[in-house]
Amino acid sequence: MGIELDVLVGHPEHDLLFVATQVARAAGLKNPSQSVTQFKNGHTGLKGLHQWRGITTAYIKYVDPKNPIPGTPGSNVLQVNSWVADEAWVYKMLLKGHAPASEPFRKWVTEEVLPTIRKTGKYDAEQSTNPIAMGLMDEILAETVTPSYEKSERLAGS
Repeated sequence: MGIELDVLVGHPEHDLLFVATQVARAAGLKNPSQSVTQFKNGHTGLKGLHQWRGITTAYIKYVDPKNPIPGTPGSNVLQVNSWVADEAWVYKMLLKGHAPASEPFRKWVTEEVLPTIRKTGKYDAEQSTNPIAMGLMDEILAETVTPSYEKSERLAGS
């Protein structure tokens, strides 16, 4: 079992965007909204966090009335004042939390990825037998280029 998060893809300035409170919840932080607020207040410049209302215009041309993007009428995932986070922010939160579901991810990053980078200067997920690395490689191979809103895309785990 891995961590499932709503993922927004196709923004011209961000490869992936995640709902910040979902990430905090997946990380096992007790009060997700408060955790996001504390994180953005405690870090200079809000790097990695973006208010949804500030980036929605990039998605307007992709709106499908049958499958609305977050923050548009008919969507219940995001409100205009919600915060979305980039990939680096997601990793920071998942490493900070204590949720059992995110433990395999933390263990993989701290016991395999980072030590391998320190020793060799790189990490090649294709060479790993770790289920998380293999799952990520499967996702990369199956990834499409079409900008869309993907519900419950698996971040890591099997």
